[in-house]
Amino acid sequence: MSAYVVVELTVKDPEAKDRYSTAAGPVLKEYGGEFIAGGAWDVLTGEPAFTNGAIIRFADRETATAWYNSPGYQATFGDRALGIDCRFRLLG
Repeated sequence: MSAYVVVELTVKDPEAKDRYSTAAGPVLKEYGGEFIAGGAWDVLTGEPAFTNGAIIRFADRETATAWYNSPGYQATFGDRALGIDCRFRLLG
């Protein structure tokens, strides 16, 4: 069964965010991750915590977890912390 990583984020530093995205993209592909949607949220109900979001599909929960914990993805966390405030959630 497919698993989805739901990312909530607000950009703090566009240059650091771009470095993070550039470095994280190849690692995501290595694990078969696919962006399903991304961009600014349209809040339908409740209080927004972040301004943007993304949904990433993986083959299964184990692959999504392996991607998130991989050394290649973990190496991007410095620029991620500088570039965005975020929350990652795993569903599926």
